[in-house]
Amino acid sequence: MTDNADKQWKCTGYKDEPHSEMLVGWDDICPICCRDRNSPEYKHKPFPKIPVAIVSLLFVLGLGGYWLWPKNQTPEEPPVEEYTQNDSPPQPVSLSPPDVDDTSGEDTVNSPDGGSLQEPVMSVSEEGFSLGDRTLFPGIGNANRDRGSEEFGKGNYSEAVDLFRRGIEANRNDPEVLIYYNNALARRNQDYATFAVVVPIQGRQSSAQEMLRGVAQAQHEFNNAGGFNGKLIEIMIVDDGNDPERASQVARKIVENTSVVGVIGHNSSNASQAGLAVYENAGVPMISPTSTSTSLSSPVFFRTVPSDAAAGQTLANYASGSFSVRTAVILYNPNSAYSTSLKEAFEENFQSLGGRVVRSIDISDPGFEAKIEVSRVGLTAEAEAILLFPDTRFTSVALEVAQANHQLQEGERLKLLGGDALYSPTTLEAGASVNGLVLAVPWFSRSAESQQFSDRAEQQWGGLVNWRTAMSFDATQAFINALSQDTSRSQLLQQLENVRIPRGETSGSPLEFDSLGERQGEPILVEATRGGSVGPRTSEFGFEVID
Repeated sequence: MTDNADKQWKCTGYKDEPHSEMLVGWDDICPICCRDRNSPEYKHKPFPKIPVAIVSLLFVLGLGGYWLWPKNQTPEEPPVEEYTQNDSPPQPVSLSPPDVDDTSGEDTVNSPDGGSLQEPVMSVSEEGFSLGDRTLFPGIGNANRDRGSEEFGKGNYSEAVDLFRRGIEANRNDPEVLIYYNNALARRNQDYATFAVVVPIQGRQSSAQEMLRGVAQAQHEFNNAGGFNGKLIEIMIVDDGNDPERASQVARKIVENTSVVGVIGHNSSNASQAGLAVYENAGVPMISPTSTSTSLSSPVFFRTVPSDAAAGQTLANYASGSFSVRTAVILYNPNSAYSTSLKEAFEENFQSLGGRVVRSIDISDPGFEAKIEVSRVGLTAEAEAILLFPDTRFTSVALEVAQANHQLQEGERLKLLGGDALYSPTTLEAGASVNGLVLAVPWFSRSAESQQFSDRAEQQWGGLVNWRTAMSFDATQAFINALSQDTSRSQLLQQLENVRIPRGETSGSPLEFDSLGERQGEPILVEATRGGSVGPRTSEFGFEVID
C-alpha cells in the first residue's frame, strides 16, 4: 500500500462550473467545488458507481488519510516517543465508561436524561467547530456517529455515549468519533475541562486525522482512568484549513469562549503564527505538535515537536562531521516560514562549523529546472551536498532534484540531506534516487524508545501511526499533566512551565519545556535505504534510524 499524504491534485472545477486552479490534498475534496480527484468532469452527470463504491470502502476501512506500513509510518509537513525496556507494557484501552463519582457543579440546567449538566460551553453548531453535535468529516460515513451527534446536540449524553461507542466499533481508526464518545462521557460526568484542538480538515484531511488520533488516544486513556480527581477532559475540534486568515478567525472565537482553557495546534507554522497573536492577547496557553518555525515565540507558546533550530543544528553537525562536507547548496521556499527557518538554522550552524553555503535557491520559482541546477552544482564541483528544505507544496520538486542527482556519474553525485517534509512514503517511491538521503525527523516508530507507544497506538488504531500522532499525544499529555483543581487559563499556563513527564507517559522521550517553551531534546536522523524498516510494503526502500 502506498501513501499519498503529501501528493496533491489540481482542481479547476467542473467543466460546466469552472473555477481558478486549486491544489488539493490527494485524498481530500476541493474546498471550492467539493470535487474529489475521481469526480466526473461535469457536475450534472451521474457519478460513476464503481469509484463511489471504492471510495466508500476506503473510508469504511479507514484508509482515507491513514496509511499503515509495518514497514509503516508517516510523516509530513515541517513539523517521537520513548520507553525503557523495564517499563511494563500498558494494558489494552477499553471503551467502558470510567468509574467516577456523579458530582454536580455550579450553573447547571436540568438534563433530559435525568441529571444536571453544565451549561454548554459554546454554540457547537458554529461552522468548523464541534464538540460532538456534528461531524467535521462528512465524507466518512458512520450512521451511529451521526445518530450520536443528534443526541449530543439535544443534551442526551447517555444516549450519545452508547451511540458513539457503536460508531467506534464500526470504524476503529476514526479519531473523531472516539473524541465525541469521551466528550459525551465528560458531559454526563458534569466535571470536566475543555481544550480545543485546531487541525487542517479542509485541504489536509489526512494530517488532521493524524493529529486527532494522538489527541483522542491521550483523552481516552485519561478519561478511562477516571481523570484528575474525577475531572475528565473534553476536546473541541476546530478546522482552520491550514489558512492563516481562517486560523486567526477561529482563534478569536476560541478565546471568546472562556470555558476553553488551552489550545492544541495549529498544524502549519503560518497558521500557528496567525493564531498565536490572538492567544497571547487573551492569555490562552497553546501547544503546537507540528509547527517548527523558529519565528514562533510567546510566553503562551509551547511545542512538543523539535524546532527548526534543533533540526538545522542536527543536520549541520551530521553534514560537517559524518559526511565531512565543507560546501553546500540549499534549496528552499522563501515564502514558507518552515522552509525559511530551517534554511537559516542550518546555514548558521554549518558556518559555525567551518562550512560554507555556496548558494540558496528558490525551489518555488516557476523557472526552476532541477536537471540544470543539479548539473551546474555537480559537474562544476560547486558544492559537495544539497540541502532539500521544501515545504510540503514543493516536495515533488525536491524529488526531481534527487532524480537529477542520481543521473550524474557516481563520482559527481552530491550528498543529499533534508527536512522532515520529505519524511513520507512518496519520497521512498523515488527508489534508488533517494538512497542515502538523510533527514532530521521528530519521531521514528521503530526506535527503541518509541516502540512501546508505537505498539500501544497500533493496538488502538489498527496500524502504525506517524509523528503527528505521537507529537499530538504528547501535547495533550502536557495539558493533562498541568491540570489542577484550578483549571483557569492562567493557572494552566503557570503549571505548563513545570511539566515533567517521564518517557512511559509520552510517545517516547521524556517531556519538559525550557524557558522558551521548546521541548528539550533533539530530532532523530534517519536514512532512506534499501530494506529500511519503515516504509510502504510495496517499496524495496524504507527509512532506518542512524545510530
